[in-house]
Amino acid sequence: MENGKDKREILNQNYSESMNTRYCVTERYNLTFGEAVKNVKDQLDRLGLDIVAEFDVKEYLGVIMKDMPKHLILLVCDQDTAADLIANDIQMGILFPCNVTIKEIEDESVVEVSMEDTSVTWSSSLKKDVEEIAKKTKENLKKVLDNIGQTNFKL
Repeated sequence: MENGKDKREILNQNYSESMNTRYCVTERYNLTFGEAVKNVKDQLDRLGLDIVAEFDVKEYLGVIMKDMPKHLILLVCDQDTAADLIANDIQMGILFPCNVTIKEIEDESVVEVSMEDTSVTWSSSLKKDVEEIAKKTKENLKKVLDNIGQTNFKL
């Protein structure tokens, strides 16, 4: 108990729920958290995407969340993409960098990696050029998910 308050609990999220979240693309992997973080960072680097910040959710919320699992958010960007977005819609700065999350799901051997679905999150711009940039960005981020590790396993 912190400051007289009970710690909040995390509700279990099933895989079908994770896979059907409209604003992100998600996969689960048989990897440790550390392996997943390394593989994600390696794939982002391979594609020329910059990690401009890291946010440790467990460190930030662990004091008020009960049994907070490892959870990292990477803020990912590409200078050319960012410049194209701003050139087409000056307000797009509110929606980038893109978010990539890595979460420990169960018994330290399954992680879930989610990438922002820019075709959804950037669609509020309503500009055709931004829509094309968003589609290309989503395809690029999806390549990261496709190359992190093995996904063929039973939950």
